[in-house]
Amino acid sequence: MLEAFFAAVFLGLILFGLICASYIVMFKMLAPRKKFDYYIVIKSDACDKEVTQAAYCAKMKINMIGDEGYGKVLVVDTGMNEAQKLSCLNVCRKTNGIYLVNRDELEEILK
Repeated sequence: MLEAFFAAVFLGLILFGLICASYIVMFKMLAPRKKFDYYIVIKSDACDKEVTQAAYCAKMKINMIGDEGYGKVLVVDTGMNEAQKLSCLNVCRKTNGIYLVNRDELEEILK
């Protein structure tokens, strides 16, 4: 009985490893050879009170796929209150690649 349990666990780990290995191979094959700069734009009124969490999550996703130098997160200030703005500025200061901009600065960046 114990041998069957360990065999099932071992088989599950092998299956999990094969799925992970195939995911990595597919990801490497489908990723473009040349990297380009890109922006993820987050409107502050779309996230209500959790705009800093949304910006940090977007940056973590960029880091997870290995595009730290290419991807940037832009948080557009569309009527944030002072607490949200201070929280977002704190995350921007601590994390490289997250920027708080207004609408005019966004137009300047995207030109």
